Order: sequence, then structure tokens, then C-alpha cells
Amino acid sequence: MDAFGQTDIQDLYAVGEVACTGLHGANRLASNSLLEALVFAKHAADASIRKLEQRPKPYPTLPDWTSGQAVDSDESVVVAHNWDEVRRLMSNYVGIFRSNKRLERAKRRIDALTAEIHQYYWDFLVTSDLIELRNLVLVADLIITSAIVRKESRGLHYNINYPLTDEATWKRDTILWRGYH
Repeated sequence: MDAFGQTDIQDLYAVGEVACTGLHGANRLASNSLLEALVFAKHAADASIRKLEQRPKPYPTLPDWTSGQAVDSDESVVVAHNWDEVRRLMSNYVGIFRSNKRLERAKRRIDALTAEIHQYYWDFLVTSDLIELRNLVLVADLIITSAIVRKESRGLHYNINYPLTDEATWKRDTILWRGYH
């Protein structure tokens, strides 16, 4: 990432904790993180605006949205139930105290929820609650997959199957991509 928040992925900017700028080292306070997030956010916004202004105009137009065969859902309780299930699943199986068995169980359940939500997403008209649930499940899947890949205990995350830290492991970036499990 550069000083303007530009990542290695074209047109993807990062700010705040995810940016890992090292500006304040490991000994940060919330006010430092906030300051860093604001400064880098401003730099990233300015850089992205400059880049956008350099693009040829007119910008490509998007076709009008069509919902296909989707209909209004009369089952909003399903979305609320799934949302609650993800919260409980993450708290009970992927919390501070973990085990491989719990992580694998969480992964199986999150995969099932992902499939269920994907089907729901195409059958019913999209709502903000459904989008938030889809995003929540995606982030939960990334967290679970990262926890499964990590073969050590570090900080507050303790895995009974890997009680020790591994100095070589924590220095590597965790990179996930679609289809990697």
C-alpha cells in the first residue's frame, strides 16, 4: 500500500486498521488510530478523485436493473433468524477460545447459510437487511477460514489444538481468495 491508501489491487484503497501502515507502530492508542484513519482516508479520497477525473468521459452507463422473477418476501423472519444464528455461531465456535472441531463445525454451518442466503437472494427482492446478512455471512466465512488456516494461538485467540505461538506464522499475511478452503 502506498501513502495514498492504494493497495496492490487497482482502484482498491485501504485506510484505518486494515491498511497496516505502521505509522504508529504496534503501540497505538485509539486517538492515534483515528488520526491515522482520517489522514489516510483524506489522502485516499483525494487520490481516487484525481484518478476518476483522469478517466475518459462519458462514463459507461449501466443497464436498468431488472429483478427477474424475484418477488417480495413475506418471510423476513428468516433473515432475522439467520442474522441471529450467525452471531451465536461466531460467538460460540469462533470466539476467543477455539478448537479445530468448533471451527470446522462453524465452517460447515456458514457454508450452509451462504447457500441458503444465495438462493434467497435470487428468489426475493433485495432489501437492505438481506444485503447486510449476505455481507455478515461473507465476513464470518473469511474469519472462520482465516482461523482454520492459522495453526497457532496468538493474542486473545486461543486454539486448544495449537496452544503455542509460531513466530514464523504471525509474520505472514493471511491471503484468502474465492474457492480457497
